[in-house]
Amino acid sequence: MKLYVYHHCPYCIRAMMVANYKDISYETVFLLNDDEETCYRLVNAKQVPILEFDQGGAIAESLDIAARFDELGDGGRVIRPADDCSAFSAAFSDSGMPINCLLFPRNIALGLPEFMTEDARGYFRTKKEKIIGQSFSQAMTDTRQHKVQVETMLANLPAPSLPSHHENTISWDDVMIFPTLRNLTMVAELKIPPTIREYLNQVSQLTGIQLYLDQAI
Repeated sequence: MKLYVYHHCPYCIRAMMVANYKDISYETVFLLNDDEETCYRLVNAKQVPILEFDQGGAIAESLDIAARFDELGDGGRVIRPADDCSAFSAAFSDSGMPINCLLFPRNIALGLPEFMTEDARGYFRTKKEKIIGQSFSQAMTDTRQHKVQVETMLANLPAPSLPSHHENTISWDDVMIFPTLRNLTMVAELKIPPTIREYLNQVSQLTGIQLYLDQAI
């Protein structure tokens, strides 16, 4: 199986979390961000992640891919049922603009595989600057004010349930919560509460999804 992904994409992270946790054997293919042809060839849409099967055919919805990996993977590595991550989802949504202003310009500055060409970076920049209504350079200049808003959001989140409290298993809530929190580790000196930092470390270790702390800008 081949899993086509972007390194920074929260939807891709969901699929990779489950694949790695369930000990699935798959080939990771990092697409350039401007590679529309491959996406349309496989699923007739510009989206990732995409799971291509060895016998032919492909699927593209992240949670469908995650569910398929859950079925195919190690039955002993249980994913606990979802409980309630609505507080996290609401907080991420309410803080969507400052989160995007912090992350979008950093996405193309970290040397990630989907942004290895100027065309790929330009493709992303053009689309995302329209979303945030400002240039990436302006977003970076305003980092401090965006950080304050995001740090306030993080400080008011409920403490996430640690895998170590559940026999080192992850839950479907983690599949939804972890990707956004993980991407925020791109931001240098962002104040992350200790409970969330420990949560990130534990889920990262269980799923093989690296944090960005050593690369943070």
